[in-house]
Amino acid sequence: MVKVLVTGSAGFIGGYVVQELLDGGHSVVGLDNFSKYGPVKHSYDEHPNYRFVEGDARDVGLVAELLDGCDHFIAGAAMIGGISYFHAYAYDLLATNERIMAASSARVPTSSSRSLTKQNRWITARS
Repeated sequence: MVKVLVTGSAGFIGGYVVQELLDGGHSVVGLDNFSKYGPVKHSYDEHPNYRFVEGDARDVGLVAELLDGCDHFIAGAAMIGGISYFHAYAYDLLATNERIMAASSARVPTSSSRSLTKQNRWITARS
């Protein structure tokens, strides 16, 4: 069984991602700090292949700990505030992203909007 860590798992998109992974027979570890919606109940909260951890994706030690035994990492956590937040705090956001990726890069493959195929060609996800 494939085990996946999903950050931002309690958010709008993260909730759908977790449900799809569980429906696909995967084991999921969800990480979220409830910064947008507060605690939210999901239909899969008691699913035997789901483990939820309340915490912050910027906590490198926690992310590294949760990645132990995971096969994939979906970095879906996001800061609230949209593009205006990025313009005001670009350096902080980029530095935080680098810390999160450093915590994960040596452990498991990460998911993003671009993936490297077996033929070493980049493919980009389309919405």
